[in-house]
This record gives sequence, C-alpha cells and structure tokens, in this order.
Amino acid sequence: MLSRGEHATNILFLADRTALVKQAKDGFKNYLPDMSLCNLCTNKDDRNARIVFSTYPTILNAIQNPKGSQPLFTPAHFDLIIIDESHRSIFKKYREIFVYFDAILVGLTATPKTDVDRNTYDFFEMEHGVPTYAYDYETAVYQDHVLVPYYNYEVKTKFLDEGIIYKDLSEEDKQRYEDDFIEDGTVPDFIPSERLNRFVFNEITVDTVLQDLMTRGIKVAGGDRIGKTIIFAQTKRHAEFILERFNKLYPKYHGSFAQRVICEDTYAQDVIDAFKGPEQEPHIAVSVDMMDTGIDVPQCVNLVFFKKVRSKAKFWQMIGRGTRLCPGLTCVDQIDGEYTGKRRFLIFDYCGNFEYFRQHVDGYESKETKTLSEKIFSKRICLAVHLQEAPYAASCFQEWRKELVEACQSQVAELNVSQIAVRQRMQFVDKYKNISSFYHISEGDQGELMQQLAPLVDLNDPDECAKRFDNFMYGLMLASIERLPSLPNAQKQLSGIALLLLRKSSIPQIKEQLPLIQEIGVSDAQTQTDLLHFEKIRKGLRELIKFLDDIVEGKEPILTRLTDPITDQQEGVQLGVAYSFEDYRDKVNRYVNEHGDTLAIYKLTHNIPLSPGDYCELERILTKELGSQEDYQREFGDTPFGLLVRQIAKLDHDAAMEAFSAFINDQSLNQKQITFIIKIINYIEQNGYMEISELQKPPFDKPASFIKLFDSRLRPKITEAIRQVRDNAVNTTA
Repeated sequence: MLSRGEHATNILFLADRTALVKQAKDGFKNYLPDMSLCNLCTNKDDRNARIVFSTYPTILNAIQNPKGSQPLFTPAHFDLIIIDESHRSIFKKYREIFVYFDAILVGLTATPKTDVDRNTYDFFEMEHGVPTYAYDYETAVYQDHVLVPYYNYEVKTKFLDEGIIYKDLSEEDKQRYEDDFIEDGTVPDFIPSERLNRFVFNEITVDTVLQDLMTRGIKVAGGDRIGKTIIFAQTKRHAEFILERFNKLYPKYHGSFAQRVICEDTYAQDVIDAFKGPEQEPHIAVSVDMMDTGIDVPQCVNLVFFKKVRSKAKFWQMIGRGTRLCPGLTCVDQIDGEYTGKRRFLIFDYCGNFEYFRQHVDGYESKETKTLSEKIFSKRICLAVHLQEAPYAASCFQEWRKELVEACQSQVAELNVSQIAVRQRMQFVDKYKNISSFYHISEGDQGELMQQLAPLVDLNDPDECAKRFDNFMYGLMLASIERLPSLPNAQKQLSGIALLLLRKSSIPQIKEQLPLIQEIGVSDAQTQTDLLHFEKIRKGLRELIKFLDDIVEGKEPILTRLTDPITDQQEGVQLGVAYSFEDYRDKVNRYVNEHGDTLAIYKLTHNIPLSPGDYCELERILTKELGSQEDYQREFGDTPFGLLVRQIAKLDHDAAMEAFSAFINDQSLNQKQITFIIKIINYIEQNGYMEISELQKPPFDKPASFIKLFDSRLRPKITEAIRQVRDNAVNTTA
C-alpha cells in the first residue's frame, strides 16, 4: 500500500534469525514477483534492491563497520522499516539501527497484545496495550477459520514430573542406577526433574515419548507415515539423544527421516527448507530454539513439547507452528479417521506446560539479559562506590579500589567510537575516559556508568569460565558488604568449587594454587567475609575454572535405562481464552508495572507493611483514578487492594528470601526440606503471596507432602512465615 502510494520506495525488513529472513524473502517473492529483493545476509551486492531483508547484526555491521569510508546505507536510504517479532528485546540491544535510519517503522508480532513488553509500546509511541491493529487467536480459529485448532495430549511420567528418587526404584533399577553413576563418582539420592534431559538422559523416558507420537500422532500417506512433526527439545544433547533413540526404535527410518535443527549446525537452514517440502525428508524435526517461532510449515500436524516453557509469549509462539491451514493434506488420526484438509494439529505435552499455564495465566517472563562484561563492569563500579566509605579508608582497600576503577576507566577509553551506540553516548565516554572522574563516584555518576556505559563495554577476555568466576566472586563480595540473604549460598558454592578443584590437584596449574584452595576449606568459606581474601581467591582461581567440567558445559552426560511409568494423562482439555482482559484490567496491570517506585507499591513488592495512608492511596488509584468501585468489583471481586497489587507486581526475590531466612538459618534441614522451602519461596515470589491451603496442592504434594516432610514443631513456623507475607499486603500499621 505504501509502495503503491509512492510513500515507500526502499524498504528494510528485519528479523532476528537468518531462517526467518530467508522465509520472509521467499514470501515476498511470491506476493510481489516484480519487486527487486535482496537478502543482505547472503548477498550484499544487491543492496540497491527495493526491499532488503536482514538480521539485526548484519544491518548494524553494514552501517557502523563499513568496508571503506562509507556505510552501505545512508540514514535516508529506507523509507519504511518492517520489524518482525517486535515483541522481543531488540529495542535495547539494536536501538542504534532505528536511531540511524529516518524511516517509518512498522512492528509485527504474533504475541498477544496484553503480553507485548511495554518498552515496545514506548518505542512505537503507542498507548500501552493498544496496538494499531490486533487480530486474536480465537477470532482466527473459531470465527474466521483461517487457522486450525489444536488437540492436546498431556502425559506425565514419574521422572519428568517428580525427578528420579533412588529409594523409589526397583532393586533391579537401583543396581543399574548405581552402575551408571559409578564413573561420575557419586550416586545421588535424588535427581530433580529439571536435570533430566540436561545432564541425565533416560532411554525409557524418551522411548515412551517417541512411541506415543508414532502411535497417536496424525499420519499422512494413507496412514503409513507420521505427518510433519516438530519435537521441541531442551538442549543439543537432548536433541541428539532423541534422534539416537528414534533410530534404535525405528531402524527402517534411520537416516534423514528425523533430523535435528540447532543453530550450531551449518546445514540447519537446509534441513528447515527440506522440512517444508511436503514429501521431502525430514518428516520429524528435532529443534532446539530454532523452530519455536516464525517458521511456517502448513503440513506440520504434530508438535511435541519435550521441554518446560514458562514464557507465555514463547508458549503461544510454539503452538503457532501448527496452526497454518493445509486444505489439500490428507490426514489420518484417532479422532476422525481419514479426511482431506487439515482439521486440527496435535500437541503432545510431556512437561506440564498446559498445567502450568492453567495455574499461571501470565506465565513468567525472564528479565532482559545482560552480557558478562556488563555485569562485571557494573559490579566493579558498585564495589568502588562502597570502598569510598570510611570503613574502607585503609591503604589496602584503597589500592584495591584503584585497581577496580582503573580497569573500568580503561574499558571506557578503549570503546570503538566508530560504533553508533558509542557515538550516541560520547558525552559519557568523554567524561569517564579520564581517571579523575572516578576519584569519587557520586550516585549520579554510578547511574551514568551502569546505565549508559556498562552495556557498551567488552572485557575482550576469551576465557568465559574465568569471566563467570569474576562475576560470581564480585557478587559474593557485594553480598558480604550489603549483608544480603544470598551470601550463605554463595559461600557454600565457593566451598564446592574449592572441593572440585582439590579433586583435580594433579593438574599442574591447580597444583600451583593448592595452598590457596586448601585455605578456603580450612578457613571455612561459609563464614569467611574478608573482602581482600575474596579478591585474592578471585585472582588465584579464575584461570582454573576451565578445568572443572563439573561446572563447564561439556561434561559427559549420564545415560541410563530406568523404568519410568506414566502416572497421569488427559486429552482435549484446552486452555481457556487467555487474552480477554477488559480495558480496566489492562489499565490496572499497566499502572502497577509502570509505578513500581511508588511508595505503596514498593512496600508491597518488598514485603513492608502498609500504612493507613498507603492503603487509602491504593484505594484512590484503583477506584477513582483508573476506574470506579464497580469496575474493580467486576474484574477483581473482593480481592484486597494490597493482594491484587502484589499479584501483579510480584514479590522481590531478596524480600522473599528474607521472609524465610531466619527459619532456614535456625533449622538443620535436610536436602528435601530445603528444596520444599525453596519451592515455597519461588511460589511466593511469582504469585506475590500464598494461601496456607496451597501447601496441600500441586506442586507441593510431591515428591513428599508438607505433613510428611516437617514435624509438628516445624510446620507452625513455616505457616506463620507464609501468613506474615500475606498479612503484610493486607494489614496496615499505624
């Protein structure tokens, strides 16, 4: 439309993966056969085409690191920029692209409008929760019939649901379990379900999933062949193990019938292209984060959720891989027999994802990730600020502070001013490339360094393990200074690292540091709080961490074959309409999420009791500023104001830990009890509070119930801690 109206001559289409760039170009080629197109990722010679398709890094390199003296594109080259999957955190990482180009912006996303990050709305200067145009899933499926619905099978196995509990195994399985773990040096009593398909792989578990798919999955070719299927795997190792078991179970399909799709494979795009062919192999694609979003294959009729998903956006994106119409496809399933025209697609969920989203409608969205360099730079600045204070006036601390600020200053001075992101922050670069700016770091200086410059720095250290240890140790030091509840766990972790190093003392580099490593054990790292001693440990051990394959990814996985019975299953129980929030509800959610620094909301998120004035202010906002008393009653019933706000804003992690810290520190708990307490803390952190009755419900009823785990002396203390967190959101203090 913009092109026909002569409002857009040159167009840039951006996606976050090369597979999506290619798919978009192919789609445009079919729709606009006379338009010149260029995939900048593969061919920069056609950059003068009317429509250029690119990933974000490729276009960024084209404008900030050009070959020769000029960038590939001037700021005025494009009239329109189309941003695919604009719900993602691209506007922080690649904001420079949109600042550089003077063009109309159009954002596309299949994420429900209530879930789009508010930063996205801010970027497009839109009212939060009100996109320019929205077309919801329910309308597309049940009214306009332009998408097909799903039919879901939910299956629980004992291991995937509860983990592997040694004492619950049969005698035969116990022997096999011990044999499989003997080379690892330990025989754990309990393996959490989260470690399954990451570090521990059980043949029977995978076999159960594959056999269920091949039995109940939608077939094609007159029922002789499984239809196009995507298996969403947890990790690369998991994907490899699935393929290994598939080829063992179905040797006649050994070869290219089932293939993996992972980003490390140079041929991943070729596999995706072949998967799109109705009669081409593979017919089963085992994907690790490559086909969760954006890939369109109308012939796809089976999805296998073989990993846990907690992001609602990602969950619905994965469901979207099966929704495309395919009118000419002849299918055979256990519901309607044989029919022509894709009527539905099947979802096999083995990891409780549907159950999770029934209980947590909004899911859990992880915070924006920071690079290791950014984290380390920020923590060095925080340490330097603390070391300005009187308790650290001694010369030994000031020498250490000098090292910290000189490291930060040199990183700022080394920033590449040819990069757009750096040029946009030159006022801060010019200020902090001078060491004098670090002599005293004010609160404002700290904000500038951490917000404006930390995202730009690069430590340029190839040893990732060493950087991770630096980040860990700096965090431990800050926890010690600030007396954070996380300190005991960090100290235990340091002790564990020392023990792992001692087991490998035959390595020459580790042998050189044995006195320091042994000193950690002798001094008991769990009570050690000497900052300079921690810094000595950081420097002495950072280059040894790479020898710990117990920590570094790459450890040889444990393969076993234990009986994993199916404990529960149901089918056809769909999720409710997840995105039918009314305008008032949107306003309330938006206000709470945007005003976290308001005193009342801050108190609620940090488990601080409200004053009567705070409660009156909440009532005014919810029943006068954002709507009426009737609006509140209609949407939220009799839910107290404080509990509602806590549900939306959630509880701060440190506050949740603090609520149980006295209990944890005072009691001698076993591993299962600690796991149970952490489960309570995680629940309260995500939901804002907890009712006592929840202790009798999933997920708190397995692997052992609250009553069985804790005696009559401990139970009242736990329930009182839970009750106190809730009461702090309801009761007021004078």
